[in-house]
Formats: sequence, C-alpha cells, structure tokens
Amino acid sequence: MPTDHGTIKPHHHLCKGVSAMKSLEQQLKEYQAAEMIPMHMPGHKRNAEIAPYLNRLSEQWDITEIDGFDNLHGADGILKEAMDGASRVWGSDASYFLVNGSTCGILAGIRAMTKRGDRILVARNCHKSVFHAIELCGLQPIFVLPPLMEPGIFGSVAPKQVEEKLKEYSDCKLVVITSPTYEGVISDITSICKIVHQKNIPLIVDEAHGAHLDFHPYFSGGAVKAGADVVVQSLHKTLPSLTQTAILHIKGSLVDKERLEHQLSVFETSSPSYLLMASIDGCVRQMTKERFCGWEQALITFYQTTSSLKNLRILQKTKEQFLKDPSKIIIFSHNGFQLGEELRNRKIEPELIVPNFVLAMTGMGDTRQTLQALADALSEIDRLSFDEIKSEPLIPLIPEQVMLPEQALEQEFELIAPADAKGRISAEYLWSYPPGIPFLIPGEEITFLPETSLHSTRGQYPQTIAVVKDTKPLDIRKKL
Repeated sequence: MPTDHGTIKPHHHLCKGVSAMKSLEQQLKEYQAAEMIPMHMPGHKRNAEIAPYLNRLSEQWDITEIDGFDNLHGADGILKEAMDGASRVWGSDASYFLVNGSTCGILAGIRAMTKRGDRILVARNCHKSVFHAIELCGLQPIFVLPPLMEPGIFGSVAPKQVEEKLKEYSDCKLVVITSPTYEGVISDITSICKIVHQKNIPLIVDEAHGAHLDFHPYFSGGAVKAGADVVVQSLHKTLPSLTQTAILHIKGSLVDKERLEHQLSVFETSSPSYLLMASIDGCVRQMTKERFCGWEQALITFYQTTSSLKNLRILQKTKEQFLKDPSKIIIFSHNGFQLGEELRNRKIEPELIVPNFVLAMTGMGDTRQTLQALADALSEIDRLSFDEIKSEPLIPLIPEQVMLPEQALEQEFELIAPADAKGRISAEYLWSYPPGIPFLIPGEEITFLPETSLHSTRGQYPQTIAVVKDTKPLDIRKKL
C-alpha cells in the first residue's frame, strides 16, 4: 500500500530470530513425551480419568460474555448458579470464582477489609501477595513469627502468639495467616478465629494449598469450616482444575460483601476465560461426586511403605505443628540436589529441590501407581550415599520497620554491596522463592543479610542490594 513515505513492507526480518527459536508448544510436547511422573502442582496431574471435563475444553468454548453466559463481575445467571453451588459444597456464605489465581483474592480481600494507614497483624511467612497488598494499600504490618521447625520450614502460628500481639497492638484491623503453608503446615484456625472474633477483628486465611482439606477425614484443618471470614484457595494446586484457577469464600458478618465484590472487579481481569471458569465449575462438581477416588488411601500406603527408610527422612508431624497436611511429602537428605537428580533420573519430577530436602506435592490426580513409583524410587535412592551439603540455614528475623513499605518504595534508592548495607533502610524485597516468603521487605532496617542466594526486586542480590538513598534509620527516628 503506497504512502507518503513509499511502500509499506512487512517486517519479516524481525521474525527470523523468533521462528528459529524452539516454541513453548514444542517444549511442552517434548516434556509430555518424556512421561515424567508429576510430583508437583497442578493437582489434576494430567490424569484424564480424574478430570475428563478438562480434556473436553477446546478453542470452540473460548468465548466472551455473550447472551446466556452471564458476567463474572455482576453475575446473576449461570455463573451465579455455579458460584452458589461452590458455596454449598464448601459451606460458605458466598463463594467467588477467581481466574487470576489466589493472588487476586488476597489483594482484593485485604483491600476490601482495610483503610489506608491501618495496622494489620500478619504472619511473617505469608506469601508475597500479602506484602504486595500491604504496599498497595499503605498499611502498617505487625508481624507474628512462627517457630522454625526445620531449616527452611516454619511451624504453625500459635493462637497464643496472635492473642499476645493483639493485646500489644489493640488497633489492628485485620489478621492474615497462611494455612496450610507450602510445606503443608496447618495452624489452629478454629482457636485463632475465636480470639480475633472476640475483638471483632476479621481473619483472612490464605489457604491456597488447602482447597482439599474439608473433603475427607484423612485431611483436616480447613479454614472455611473453622470459621475464617475470608478464605482464598488455589483449586489448581491440589484439585482437578487448570493452573491459575482459584476461589474465594466468605463467612460471617465482618465482611462487607459489596466492598469485596468491588475490589474483585479492580484486581481481576475484565475478560475472564470461560475455559478457566468451566474448569472451576467442573472441579466443584467433581468434588460432589467422587471426592478423592483413592488419593488418601494411596497416601496412607505410601507412608507405610517408606517408614523404614534409613538415610532419607520424611517429615512427620512435630510439636511445632498444630496439624500436618499429608499431601505434601517432604523428604530430607544430606544433599537435596542429588536426591532431586536421582528422582528425575527415575522419571519423577518434584515440586521443589533445595539443599536439605525435596518437596513432592501430591494431588487428587495422583493414584496408587504414582505414589508407589515414588516410594519405590525412594527405597532405591535410600541405599545410595550422597556428598553432604554444608549450607548456612536461613534464620528468619523481623527487622525493625522504620518506614512503611509504600513509603520506602517511593524514595530514591541506590544499589550498594550487602557488606555495606548494615544500618541502612531496605528499598526492596528479598524473597525466598518458591514459595515467595520475604526475608526482608522495603522500609525495614538491615541488620543481617545471609550469604545464600535470594530473589531481589531491584538489586542483583547477593552482588548488590537496594537501599533508601542518603537515609538511615537514625534520620527517621530523629524526625519522629
């Protein structure tokens, strides 16, 4: 097409590099052909028998909000009926489909239940989405630190810890706790609910890893039945639903429903995928039919089979835990990296590999065969000798908060060597990821930095760390 500047030509030269690259589709096909056993999320485990509805999802069903298909933001038709069905299944007052993951529910829930400048009580081992909500909403976090039961693994938040913190900070407007954790540690949500509700304070539970807890006596500790005001669950982590799908439940009179629904429309896409929503609806309906199809019995057999391991050790319930979710299998080793490699050599793909343990995450799509394969592999590997890794355990701390996270992120910052950072104010997050737990957040005074590698948001840790420019905690205290 001629123009004032000549003839428009297609930019084929820009596409040459892309076409030469391996496509994501090809990578996925190669991984599928490898026939690895997925000891990781999502919970359907690519098992067509447990979730036949997932196989039926196709491009022919990829639609928008046309007549007869309702609107997720203001549902009053088929989506409203589907969400009401989920509410009946979990026993909530209302439930909401989420296609932006649990992160969307956490952001919306915290924003709906607080005002800028509010104090909120937060478990330090919460997911990074909680800290992002604190940042976005200009909140003042008060932290409760669960005990460290093993290197890298937190225990339960004790009700007494919550009670004592609320006595010290009586103006807290909200409490936020993660239960179960990424590693399957469950807190006593029933007792915590009683404590916070006596003070008319609502409780949000990030139950991303526990959507399955209320459906079988083998599992327990679910937050909806325990009475939490807002519970956010990632269905895809343990149940047969597509990655990214989640659900938010509300219960009781402390939640402003209209305000929550508004915040969901703020944080969730205005073009929700009907394929993802059909996946959620299919998952909910599946939970009313077959429940776990032998998943729990396969786990019982697995733990019995592996009870005689000598060199490897599987995490059991300890005094630092109120409850332990058996679906999360943590295998300790002198060398987690070698253990992970040996598992992968036996076509088993773990969820997480770290220096001292491997996490195998099971789900509803697991079978007696997949868990027996894991047990057999561990029995073989148990006879091997590994080189012990000498790693410095990451000791969790709660540094002094001298600026709100929001304020620290708005300041000018500079990148300096971690060795020079003591006594400075952090201008970034340092994360342990997965699962996304912060070692340091913006606005905290830096007193100690580990040599281990952490994810940073501005610097290139451990080479550099971002600190508030030309400002030290002493300067802030003088102004106060």
